Amino acid sequence: MMWFSIFTGGGIGSLLRYLLSARVGNHWGIMTVNLLGAFLIGAVYGLCLQRLNLSSETKAFIITGMLGGFTTFSTFMLDFGLLMNQQKYAEACLYLAGSVLLGILFLYLGMLSVRIWE
Repeated sequence: MMWFSIFTGGGIGSLLRYLLSARVGNHWGIMTVNLLGAFLIGAVYGLCLQRLNLSSETKAFIITGMLGGFTTFSTFMLDFGLLMNQQKYAEACLYLAGSVLLGILFLYLGMLSVRIWE
């Protein structure tokens, strides 16, 4: 049952990633998805630790499946590589640094947001 939870959640997360990133457009859409995903995974993780008594299948569906399928490191790396190949070095560096540093910040903001509502 665990694998089915992850499989189903991954499909939903991937579809949501496509819809949001297409709406924003180009590599900034993927950055938006990854930042939102970092915030959400921090918040959900915090909720699972502090408040929710979810089954391991439900946690896997949400965190590994949906949020793992929603965010995408491989597309992030591809977009960075394409910007470098196009010799857009400043934009590539901004994209790389912004994604990583803001991603970490958003992860912790997500975790903090759960503590605030206690």
